[in-house]
Amino acid sequence: MAERVQGDSPGSGRLIRAAAVLAGLLLVAGGEDSLGKPPPRPAAPSAVTACLERSGELVADVNDDGHPDRVTDPSRRGARLSIVFGAGSAHETKVPVWGLADRTARRQEYVRAAVADFDRDGWSDLVVVAGEEQAGDDPVPPRVAELRLGPFSDTGRARRIVQLDLEATKDIAVADYNHDRYPDLAAYTYTGDGTYVTQARLGDPRTGLASDTGTYTTDAAGTGYDPPADLSPSGLAPFYPGCGTHRTPG
Repeated sequence: MAERVQGDSPGSGRLIRAAAVLAGLLLVAGGEDSLGKPPPRPAAPSAVTACLERSGELVADVNDDGHPDRVTDPSRRGARLSIVFGAGSAHETKVPVWGLADRTARRQEYVRAAVADFDRDGWSDLVVVAGEEQAGDDPVPPRVAELRLGPFSDTGRARRIVQLDLEATKDIAVADYNHDRYPDLAAYTYTGDGTYVTQARLGDPRTGLASDTGTYTTDAAGTGYDPPADLSPSGLAPFYPGCGTHRTPG
């Protein structure tokens, strides 16, 4: 709070308070810029051929800097996803899921993420879901549910963002529901009164991920939050060749 020194006029006090507010706004604006800008629009196809290691790691140039990056998620539901940017280089940096969330999502109680080329344009895309934990019978939708079309930065920023119509979703994973060339998304979703279902969002060349049709919705066994150990058995394997092989994905 600005204080008025003795001898100041009421008008000068208002000016001091206004200056303090302006300084605060500038500080906030500077903080937003601290996460950096998204990569520019690609001028050419990626120089790194995306592939899948035997360990399940996705190798791809997700930020279009010419260096391979490594995407891994040992939780298999987005909770422990991380990306090693510039893997093997002098500038190698590991970014956990919270570091990819951007500013609004970082302030939530949970963050989940998934990476795949959902629109098959040659660049890996990032799905981020973040929100408050379910605390009652009524579903609480996520505060952030976004598809950030690639390439994206090491802070999760992209030039093109699609808002997803996910319901009270917490856990997500790349899936293969309709067995086409586009990766799909499995979403473990709370429907109320202690019950959960797994819903599908299908990969789409225009929007990246299409709206839910209900065709592939499955009920979770029992009640309460109990996500399956493997939310999507298929994972990324149907969509990427093995690294060091000439296998063509299905």
